[in-house]
Amino acid sequence: MRRAVVSSLVAAAVLAAGAAAKTPLPPKPQGSGVEPTAGGGVMGSAPIRPRYAVVEYDALGNDLYLYLSPKPIACTGMLDYGKAPFVWVIVHTEGTPPRVGKPSLSNGHDIVQVNFTFKDHYVSATPGVTLVFTHIDPKRSSVWHGRLTVKKLSYQGHPYSYNGTFAARWCGKS
Repeated sequence: MRRAVVSSLVAAAVLAAGAAAKTPLPPKPQGSGVEPTAGGGVMGSAPIRPRYAVVEYDALGNDLYLYLSPKPIACTGMLDYGKAPFVWVIVHTEGTPPRVGKPSLSNGHDIVQVNFTFKDHYVSATPGVTLVFTHIDPKRSSVWHGRLTVKKLSYQGHPYSYNGTFAARWCGKS
């Protein structure tokens, strides 16, 4: 019995290590983009002009999170509604590597979702979202570059849209 339990624990550890090793991140830098964090949009009739950007990989959900904010943001506690307003982009990768130089897919398997985030809620958009990573680098504290466009949409009579570029500090895996 004891041998079976130990064998099961070893097998579970090996499987967990294999799962943790499988990430959608490339082993080395890709792309040559050098865009700054610039541009902006409209969130519920109010303008937003992000000047700061960070990106992280959520290992639990196999998702990439990109945060664009007019206020400085750190690599810890990024999803803090008290720091709103900000734009929170989720790339549901399902374990596939991010596309570089081409729009990220929203094809029912991989999905790009933009959340216009306020202090007490967020408004999501999936159709009409175009995210292009032009440079990605898995090295800690590197900078990822790209552009984000959200076609104008209306929710409860208020407009939402975004058109800008980003130079996002890579925060690694969370």
